[in-house]
Amino acid sequence: MCTVAENSLSDKLDAVWGDPDTWVANGQQWAHLDEVRRMINRRVSGDPAVTALAWFARHLADAGSLPLGRVLVLGCGAGRVERELYDQGWARQLVAFDLSPKVLAVAAQAALDTPAIQYVLASMDEIPVGQPPFLPGSFDAVVGVASVHHCSQLRSLYEALVQLLTPDGWLFLDEYVGPDRFQYSPASMEQLTALADLLPDRLLTTQAGLVKKGFRAPTVQEVVAVDPSEAVHASQILPLLAQHFRVVAQRPYGGSLLHMLLADVAQNFQAPEAKPWLQALIDAEDDWDRLGRLEQHFSCVIARPLGATSDAPKPAH
Repeated sequence: MCTVAENSLSDKLDAVWGDPDTWVANGQQWAHLDEVRRMINRRVSGDPAVTALAWFARHLADAGSLPLGRVLVLGCGAGRVERELYDQGWARQLVAFDLSPKVLAVAAQAALDTPAIQYVLASMDEIPVGQPPFLPGSFDAVVGVASVHHCSQLRSLYEALVQLLTPDGWLFLDEYVGPDRFQYSPASMEQLTALADLLPDRLLTTQAGLVKKGFRAPTVQEVVAVDPSEAVHASQILPLLAQHFRVVAQRPYGGSLLHMLLADVAQNFQAPEAKPWLQALIDAEDDWDRLGRLEQHFSCVIARPLGATSDAPKPAH
């Protein structure tokens, strides 16, 4: 299902994403922290204990659409999303795909006891619609979590998803939607530097012994050198989505500060004595959000094909 160019990218993705252990080799990220996850939950669902995926499931339940019959998971990585959808009883059957053979093997191994999950090597840039298991109108929902920002052909992706979904299907995205290739704005960098200057060096020291100070946006070349697919057209995820789908609900959850500030140093905030510092950072991002000064680099979206019928809750029988 992959072209020569996609095979080349597949090899690169294997090196970057193929082994989950390497994802934290340089340190932990913001979402590894319980406090940050609760902050994200609060911003998306209104409840620190209700995850974004559970928020989507609640919306489906209110619309009388649970359990979903068949779900497609985009860029599945190590397989957490499809396993949760199945284990929670939110979906009966799932197809999950990725362009990294190594990480697909990891996901398949973790789901050995779940035959309802099928894994396929494929690319979001060119989903082979019409070839099993990508048959038109065969999916009740499509889910993308931290994956679509790697797609370089968003328009083609959305066109394919409209074909793959049933007429009344659902789309859920939980994505980085900030500047392409992480080309952050000067205003965001100023906010980030101001926060970092208040922190003791020990909290900003990486496992390699480097102190994160003097923040700057990475160059495009630096981003591409690590992963050619990284945030390639992230800023267009939402604008292009609206051309093919009707947005039912959208919940931005910030991240323009904490995502970069805590990158590779989140482990330093696990100690009890560091918790007040972490809470102060969360409060600062909340304050900038309330003032309308926080750039929204992450967002959750529930959407339906433009021709779908009403998503209002069904009347009780």
